[in-house]
Formats: sequence, C-alpha cells, structure tokens
Amino acid sequence: MKRQRGVNKFEFAIVVSIFGVLAFVFLARMERVQGDAERTEVQLTIRHMRVGMQLAVGELIMHGEEHRMAELAAINPVRFLEKKPPGYEGEATSPSRRGGWVFDPLRKEIAYRPRLPQAFDGRDELRWRYQSVAFAADRLGGLRLVAVE
Repeated sequence: MKRQRGVNKFEFAIVVSIFGVLAFVFLARMERVQGDAERTEVQLTIRHMRVGMQLAVGELIMHGEEHRMAELAAINPVRFLEKKPPGYEGEATSPSRRGGWVFDPLRKEIAYRPRLPQAFDGRDELRWRYQSVAFAADRLGGLRLVAVE
C-alpha cells in the first residue's frame, strides 16, 4: 500500500478552521482594545478641558475678579487646551463625522461623536456643559464641566 504524502483535505480543513477561530478571537479582542483606547482619549480630553478651566477660574480669583467667572461659562472649553483635539470641527450644533468634536454655541455644550459607539453604550453622541458652583447664594465660586445625559 502506498503512503500518501502531504496534507489531506480533512487536515487542511482543521487547520483552516483553527485559524478562523483564532482570527475571530483576535478581531474581537482588538475591537475591545480600540474601544478602551477611545474612551481613554475622550476622558483625557475632557479632563484637560476641566484643568484648563480650573486654572482660568483660579487666575480670576487670584486677581480678585470673581465677578468675571460667568464669562468663562460662555467660552468654548477647547480654548482651555494647548492644542485642539484630533477631529475638532469648530462651532456647530453636532459633529458631522465619527471622531469629531464641536462646540455648540447655542447650548454652550461640547459634543463628541464616537468612532465606536458600542464603546460608549451605543450612544451616538456625547455632550458636556458648564455647571456653576456657588460658595454662597449670591456668589459664584467656580465652574464644572459635567456630562449631559
């Protein structure tokens, strides 16, 4: 009896299916990692806006100009950043593309359209706005950038 050389069809099918399963697992994991990276990027961008705004508030307090704090609430928070975030489109009501940032001047909100909505619980747009912090009933103590639900 002659012995067959090489790989038969069954062995080939097994190898292809193993590679298929590994590719599926790799792609699913890669999508999760990309979602984590995008969430981190958005969180850091918002954190940098908050820090810049806090520095501006601190500067007003330091110069005794607390009465000008309400002016900060009208400012585009992107102005508090050293450089604009990737995908920043300027002033508009809503980002036109995935991964885009805009400042909505009517609502005074910063908006972001996720590249991977599933990484943000399926939400197609994220928004943040200023919220006043009062020291006393008649005195504004600061501002916060909070998520709009």
